[in-house]
Amino acid sequence: MKSVLFYSFKGGVGRTQTMLNMARYLSKEQNKKILLVDFDIYAPGLSYLADFIPNSENEKNYYMLDFLLESFNGKKVKLYTEKFDENLYLTPAYNINIIQNSHHNLSILSQYLYALKSGAEDRQNNVSTIADTTFKYIIESIKKENNFDYVFFDARTGVTEVSDILFSNFLDLKVIISSFNEQNIKGTNSILNLLSEQKGEKHTILRVLSPEPIDYKRELFKKVEQEADLKDDYKNSVLRDKFDWIGTYKISYEKEIVLNDFSAWEKVSSKYKNEIITISNLLNDKLVVNNRIEEILT
Repeated sequence: MKSVLFYSFKGGVGRTQTMLNMARYLSKEQNKKILLVDFDIYAPGLSYLADFIPNSENEKNYYMLDFLLESFNGKKVKLYTEKFDENLYLTPAYNINIIQNSHHNLSILSQYLYALKSGAEDRQNNVSTIADTTFKYIIESIKKENNFDYVFFDARTGVTEVSDILFSNFLDLKVIISSFNEQNIKGTNSILNLLSEQKGEKHTILRVLSPEPIDYKRELFKKVEQEADLKDDYKNSVLRDKFDWIGTYKISYEKEIVLNDFSAWEKVSSKYKNEIITISNLLNDKLVVNNRIEEILT
């Protein structure tokens, strides 16, 4: 089982839709069994796909938020997953139809996270972080009940206590998505610098620029693309020891993806589809050799 985190410093760059389309391709064309985890606790982007089956008398459905609360409280519970398409499964952040309960639980979660972080050493001096602990809770529960080829995490934007899973060294791959503007590029580069300061395993990074402007050949956009590609820095600096840098890839603008619809994959142009396929195949080929989840569970 391999783990992939989809992250963006800012919203609105097509992170969730890119993840969905890659999952559609890998599940249907490559026959991969994939679990999609909605880890955007504060603004769920995948949970609308869930059926939200009512709790039975003997068993509670532990969506991600409740699962984290129980885990930080020292209880071992089963993380909820449901099948929603061929080879595709989902863990919602929480029941988005009952937002009042989730609002209350988010406040409790923040208190747990604050207490855990304030009692820990500085991240730069401590290999075992809250991100690693959180990730291990989740993966242990998933691995006990299922046999997925991939677990895709849709992460929170920016830097928050919950999106801190971004900083876990145990993730096999981080797909970092940003658009063609300065705030996205500079913000994302700052996050990469923060990642490079950590001890432990290298972070395997695949960067995506999305959506590619129609007139992207203009000097302005070329400059942005150059700032986003750490290829030269990777060759000539300490980043080589911190990152396994797969590269920077572009995804074209496609009007159909604005709907953020699970069925968008069937409607997109062949150019857009080929770009998604290229990135998906890179991911698939790269993760054949990574085995970090197996390492932390043994």
